[in-house]
Amino acid sequence: MHMVLNHQTLHNLSHLAGGTFYLFDENRFIENYSQLRERLRHYHSNTQVAYALKANYMPRICELINEMGGMAEVVSRFEFNIALRHLPATQLIFNGPIKLEDDLRKALHSGSTINVDSFREIALLERLASEFNEVVIGLRVNFASLPASRFGFQVESGELESALNRLKLIPNLKVVGLHCHVSDRARGVTAHTERIRLLGELASHLAPEYTIETLNIGGGLLGAMPDQLKSQFPFEVPSTADFADAIGLAFKRYAPSPTMQLIVEPGISMVADTHCLVAEVIEIRKRHDIHQALIDTSINSTNPTHSDSQPMLYAVTASTNHNSKKNTYRLVGHTCMEHDVIGEDFKGHLEVGDYIVFENRGAYSLNYTPPFITPAPAVLNCQGRMLKRADDFSSMLGSYCTRHNEVHPGEAHSAGSLSPDPFISV
Repeated sequence: MHMVLNHQTLHNLSHLAGGTFYLFDENRFIENYSQLRERLRHYHSNTQVAYALKANYMPRICELINEMGGMAEVVSRFEFNIALRHLPATQLIFNGPIKLEDDLRKALHSGSTINVDSFREIALLERLASEFNEVVIGLRVNFASLPASRFGFQVESGELESALNRLKLIPNLKVVGLHCHVSDRARGVTAHTERIRLLGELASHLAPEYTIETLNIGGGLLGAMPDQLKSQFPFEVPSTADFADAIGLAFKRYAPSPTMQLIVEPGISMVADTHCLVAEVIEIRKRHDIHQALIDTSINSTNPTHSDSQPMLYAVTASTNHNSKKNTYRLVGHTCMEHDVIGEDFKGHLEVGDYIVFENRGAYSLNYTPPFITPAPAVLNCQGRMLKRADDFSSMLGSYCTRHNEVHPGEAHSAGSLSPDPFISV
């Protein structure tokens, strides 16, 4: 983070947030996004970066993307609706395996890019096409030489040919894009350059019957991270610049046309290092000769994806005694589950009221945290602006239907947000 996280600053922000909170560095996100896009455009000017909203769908991120004239990629109607609040529909790419009929209709009417994923979606387009003067789509494909994928149309098996044969029968439909995304981080930049080669060759093979205007190579880029985290990967971690250089050079080499558009869909690399999670030390006790520090967060927030990586964290203390005895602490979370252990061997000197700062918590954290026992905390930016209030019982129960909505003293405001009685007598 760019700001100095001293104890008084964290204490003030925690008081504002009502406890544990995420701190979002907006400038870091802007730098991550703009630097990747500009580096890619150095090689190919017709390049777009479509941020993968599933990594973190916070509305403020959508606003920043819109301010930069960027794009976003969504994989559900839920994400599509979030993005539409802050981005023009024409700046959205709709991917994902489950697009319902109304989802496709809405996206087509709005002018969003759609990458068709299955024969089920083709059947929906067959029904919908007559509602439009023209239907323009892309196709998600996968290749036998890449890691196995359950998404898109397999090229070598004949699936893609079958899909194209059905799409030909829709007279007002045009296929103008090819999309390929697979999880293959262990191969580093090679995974992305290989996708470009395969997509470029496929686009050339489909010409002149199909004029492919866009090659979309998906995401999977890794971003800036501390050396301690890099060392936990079983392979050398490329920088975002490494990815951009390799992708840019490969596109210049393999793209069938110099006017073709390149789209990259990064998520983690754009947002991971933009958030940290700050939680207070609530209690310290000894248990079986082990110092145990109770932290006001849980493993559901610090590791919701159950990663094997050790969390990047440090303590911010109010103590000015730098000669205090150092201990080894077992960091435990605030749930009632025995397995809620955040770290086994934190070394330092902790006191009640200190803060533990968890770094690189921007990706697959806030939107991945379940509302278990204690729901997700607030989000503040570095200027202390509240970007998200902490979830509470009112916000979490707002979608439940109840037969009796009783209002108790002191709860009128919160209870009033619940839905009225939805039950109908028959």
